[in-house]
Amino acid sequence: MNDQVEALHEFKALLEEAGKDSRNFKIYDKLGEYYKKEGNLKRAYFCFVHSFYLCEDKEEASRLSNIIDTMKKDSPEDTPQVSLLIPSVPVLAQMKAILAATLALKEDSNHVVILDWEESKEVTDWLLGEKEITVLSVKGLTLHNAYEKAVELTGKTDDLMILDKGSALLAHALFLLRMSLYRDDEIGAVNAVTNGPAYGLTEFEAPIRGADGYAIEHNLPGDDKMAPALVPSCGSILVNRKCWDEVKGFHPSFLTLEVAEKDLSFQLISLKKLTFICHHGYVYTIVQNQNNPARLLDFNHFYDKWNVRLNYSMFSRPDILALITDPADTPLRVLDVGCACGASLLSIKNKYPLAELHGIELDPGSWSIASKLFPVTQGNVEQDLDYPGEYFDYIIFGDVLEHLNQPEAVLVNMKRYLKPGGMILASIPNIMHISVIGDLLNGAFTYQDSGILDRTHLRFFTKAEIIKMFSRAGYEILDVGNTRVWVSDDQLHLIEKLCALSTSQTEAFTAYQYLVKAKK
Repeated sequence: MNDQVEALHEFKALLEEAGKDSRNFKIYDKLGEYYKKEGNLKRAYFCFVHSFYLCEDKEEASRLSNIIDTMKKDSPEDTPQVSLLIPSVPVLAQMKAILAATLALKEDSNHVVILDWEESKEVTDWLLGEKEITVLSVKGLTLHNAYEKAVELTGKTDDLMILDKGSALLAHALFLLRMSLYRDDEIGAVNAVTNGPAYGLTEFEAPIRGADGYAIEHNLPGDDKMAPALVPSCGSILVNRKCWDEVKGFHPSFLTLEVAEKDLSFQLISLKKLTFICHHGYVYTIVQNQNNPARLLDFNHFYDKWNVRLNYSMFSRPDILALITDPADTPLRVLDVGCACGASLLSIKNKYPLAELHGIELDPGSWSIASKLFPVTQGNVEQDLDYPGEYFDYIIFGDVLEHLNQPEAVLVNMKRYLKPGGMILASIPNIMHISVIGDLLNGAFTYQDSGILDRTHLRFFTKAEIIKMFSRAGYEILDVGNTRVWVSDDQLHLIEKLCALSTSQTEAFTAYQYLVKAKK
């Protein structure tokens, strides 16, 4: 036990050192020794490789090179290799900046394959004259066929670092993504994070250098910077080769890398593998023009294949989950009513690894995904539930109560499943929001596909009515917060007039949803 405590202190000290000077090769050398002692040889290997590529001392570099070569020889299964797949861009200055930055940080990558769509003869001619890369013409090919051919040019067991169009590697990103991919066996792919849109750039090296400075400070080791996700949030992902081969790569239906990667993540879920977003694996992306018709087609193909809409049912609710404040080692039992594809349950599991998580979901497409991750019942919460009495610490209603015929009756029934002192956490739309009131004053109450006037909403609430409903149902409200959306100057002016004409305060019109924490 003392040895474990000492090793943990040593590990934390190394992470602190990395925060002070992330380019110090000695830190990663020591981390390699730490992981070697812990028996995680894959992570040890990545650390030694990263240390070698940061090292400028010839003697030390030679020592590290010997360690790496010995590991490759003695334990090849513990030294996963990687290849980079990079789509070409049509602007030569962009292509030069992206390739220069990425090649400088490719470390021990086996192959760097450029998928050349031949959008620019100038770019194609330049690429063909470059060393260290393999140029593959993919003009006229589907996305599936293009990446299938590109993967054939890599090592047969190489993991695949797929960079988004216009994306460049930054300091430590490849190392940290590889470390993340092999945190444990449940991970099939890891997703980088990137910058927001940067339009109107005419020079590209300086922005990448600036972003690299940010990465040096923020691309730091630590598993606390990883979070599970249903689908990637940006187009640069590292995929475990065994998983890629098992799902046979990108599905032929998709035309865009964005949606093909999201489909890939759903395929991984079918293998009981997850995609993790790595907030310490930052890459830089130069904005490219999107083929919006192709993207729209892909969104529709995704729905046809999975019966799930990409702009709905896919997102965690951090605003609601922030109401759970127990220590991270608490063995919570949580039920998420209307859990969609399970994004919030994934977030809870990441923060509370000892939690026992359950869900209820009526939609068959969402249920089919969530049920691969957690025990999720496909059914209606307005019927009796098959759970023991006084079982859950928390029951979550994330924008669900307004969809029910008898929400108050459901809240009454939920008390039987809550432990003494158990909590209901709920998000409920505010019918008094200025966007609704403003339209109502002009005679409009128009139902929509989503939002406060979602056409599937059966009940509508103000803050006062929410409080009354929970009180009648036998709960003590501990907190009522709210979410906000952008409000225009004209709407603010109207709010001032409405407040002058009523007893309501500004919040009554600016709260978009109310967040309720109520105790049994």
